[in-house]
Amino acid sequence: MAGGTGRIQDRVALITGGASGIGKATARLFLDEGAKVVIADLNQQALDQAVKDLREVAEHVVGVQGDVRSMAAAAAMVRTAVDRFGRLDILFCNAGITSVMPISELTEEEWDAVIDTNLKGMFTLVKHAVPQMKAQGGGTIITMGSEMGIVAVPESPAYNASKGGVIMLTRSLAIDLIRDNIRVNALCPGITRTPLLQAEVDNSLDPEKTAAEQAAWAPIMRVADPAEIARGALFLASDDSSFAVGSCLVLDGGYTAR
Repeated sequence: MAGGTGRIQDRVALITGGASGIGKATARLFLDEGAKVVIADLNQQALDQAVKDLREVAEHVVGVQGDVRSMAAAAAMVRTAVDRFGRLDILFCNAGITSVMPISELTEEEWDAVIDTNLKGMFTLVKHAVPQMKAQGGGTIITMGSEMGIVAVPESPAYNASKGGVIMLTRSLAIDLIRDNIRVNALCPGITRTPLLQAEVDNSLDPEKTAAEQAAWAPIMRVADPAEIARGALFLASDDSSFAVGSCLVLDGGYTAR
């Protein structure tokens, strides 16, 4: 341990979308809290760099490249965790993509990409993780929801639909799997300083204005740091949330409160 309290000591975690943003911040925190971590990502270059960076925290980290939309790739991610560390205690289905496109301009290809990544990408991982968790006596699954799965944001029908679906999938899985000692809960962050969000600033015609607009999104008047959202994932992964089943942990700076 580099300085954590060992809340998930020696547990094995698989984090999709783990090469950047919230996924990478969560991997760092999990390692600091004593876990052994597998990060999965579509981007091989980012994955290699993330593994290198995370090994500065702890050596028990492995990367696996793959697309969560693929059943075969999802099976390989789970298999990597089990083959390398012997079990799978925590699954964090973090991988996802954004979409801001009104229905009049939304293409079938973009709709499919968003739904398949954000929603089907949960199904593929859970489908393969559950048999392993059942066999070992239990586990914890965290799905990545969003404030936009709770309240709709204009001109984002595909994203709103995908995250609303994630929340209902979470609840459905939770009531079915708790009998096998598998807890399922959703983490629902608000606006967070991920590479995708930063790219909006960097690529805008007026970066200063865009950054100010992002900061004003939530009543807290700032954007979350990925490490803040990672602490929510740690809570759901650990025994601290032992009575949480089918819950949505909303960390949105007050956005949905209004």
